[in-house]
Amino acid sequence: MPYLRGLRVLKPVAVLAMLTATVVLPKFPVAAPEREPPTVPLLIEVHTLADLHRWRDRLRADLGPHPIRVVTRSGIAPAPTAALEQLWAIDRRLQQEERSRWLRHQANQAATAAIALGDPATLSPGTLAVAYTRWDDALSVLGQIPAETFGADQVAAQRQEYTLRRTIAAYQYDTARSSFLAPIVEQTGRAAQVRLTVCNLQRECRRWQGSRPPASPASLIKVPIAIALVSKLHAAGIAPDTPLWISPSNWTEDAGSIAVRREYPLEQIMADMVSASSNIATNQLIDYLGWQGVNQELHSRGYTATRVSRKLVGEDTYPANLGDAPNRITTDELTDMMVGIYNRDYPSAALIEAALANQRDRALGYAAVPPPIVWLGEKTGRNSQVMGTTTAVSVHGQCYIITATLDHGNEAALRSIMAGVMQYLLTHDGFEPTDVPEPAAVRLQAFLP
Repeated sequence: MPYLRGLRVLKPVAVLAMLTATVVLPKFPVAAPEREPPTVPLLIEVHTLADLHRWRDRLRADLGPHPIRVVTRSGIAPAPTAALEQLWAIDRRLQQEERSRWLRHQANQAATAAIALGDPATLSPGTLAVAYTRWDDALSVLGQIPAETFGADQVAAQRQEYTLRRTIAAYQYDTARSSFLAPIVEQTGRAAQVRLTVCNLQRECRRWQGSRPPASPASLIKVPIAIALVSKLHAAGIAPDTPLWISPSNWTEDAGSIAVRREYPLEQIMADMVSASSNIATNQLIDYLGWQGVNQELHSRGYTATRVSRKLVGEDTYPANLGDAPNRITTDELTDMMVGIYNRDYPSAALIEAALANQRDRALGYAAVPPPIVWLGEKTGRNSQVMGTTTAVSVHGQCYIITATLDHGNEAALRSIMAGVMQYLLTHDGFEPTDVPEPAAVRLQAFLP
């Protein structure tokens, strides 16, 4: 500490002379080896920086100019331990506050530099990369500020704002580099009806209208239901092999293997929902989770565009408690969910991954895979309004998720989109090379909240 640095260690014989002196000794300190002050909690209640300074000045006055040890006629007496420890704690807290003030200044400078670049929607890819880096730098600096320092609420608000701005910059940066998708979707002659998002597991993405919901999610909505299920089982400590009875009220026509009036393990019901696209399994899991349970779990993960509010219907039969609004999803959010599955971001994500690998409908993504690309798994969806797939593939050892929907589409048109994207990834060994380095920070999401 500052007031210790001027002290020097005396020889033992000098200390002995002071202890045995019979004359009145001047009151000067006996030096001790310099050491780090103990880590003790600050017991004094303080609310402002001024409070810290007042208590520090009061303790220093009480302890005197040499608050280590003092020499008296009767020997060496220690300073009051509790008061000295609190002085150390106050000094340490003041150092924290000073560093926090400096860190906030640095973060503000990075944020100001990012804002000065302009509206992300109008910037070039290179400038967007700089903006992303500036916001990432600002967040990194804010992350170094201890939570107990003054202004913690303001720092938390800054982090929330900067995180959103970084997400916007990253989203616009990826979108600005998505021009190669235009000829792929335009060759269908129905580009306005296409929704397309492609991401790697680092959440670098390319997209075509990825934030706009398709006419219907169809059976693609079963992926978020599977995520909500494994999340609930983990949070509640429920084993995936716990049996669940299938109510006859959830029967409707489908091609799955789950029958009503029987019990199945939860993991088997989920697997049949994904791999065989069982509507009965889907409807029973919606009852098990509850509408609010499904959507709250999705929203807690940032998926605000996705909504599960209607059960699945077969040719003619409607299940009980059908729901009151259409389901909704975007290819941006669905692709991010798939990235989370293959990154094992969710508890028991391996169960969903295994179900995707057992997909029975292989006429869309699987059928479009050219060698040497490796198909890893898929979920398809189709009804009278939309046809779509979200497919995981490996290109030269790198995993990509490709999600495409086509309103009122057909298999051939959708396959051509998937084949075009895969061929591009194969030819370019992923996304196109660029002179602008991809920001090094890990992306937390591939969609706009």
